Amino acid sequence: MSKYKKNDIVLIQPSAGPAMPKIHVRLIERVVVPKKGTWTGYSGWHAELVYKHEVDLLRKEWSIPFKKVGDRTFVYDSEIIRRVKNKKNFR
Repeated sequence: MSKYKKNDIVLIQPSAGPAMPKIHVRLIERVVVPKKGTWTGYSGWHAELVYKHEVDLLRKEWSIPFKKVGDRTFVYDSEIIRRVKNKKNFR
C-alpha cells in the first residue's frame, strides 16, 4: 500500500541517472501492474510537472520534450524521495 495519495506534491529523482535534477510533480492516478509469469510487475503514478523552471531545465539542458507546467509523466514508486509538506505555492 502506498503512503502517498492523489494530489500529493512529491520530490522525485528520475531513474535516468543520479546526474538528473530532482523535480517536483503532483500525483494524479495510481497504477499497479501485477506480476504475470516471467513479466515483472510494477507500480507508480501518473503525475504532472509543477514548476516552470524545472520544465525549462529538463527541456533546455536535458532535451526532454516537456513544454509547460501540467505536462504528464509516469513516476515509479522507487523514484519518489519524499512528499512536499508546504503546498501553499501550488495551484
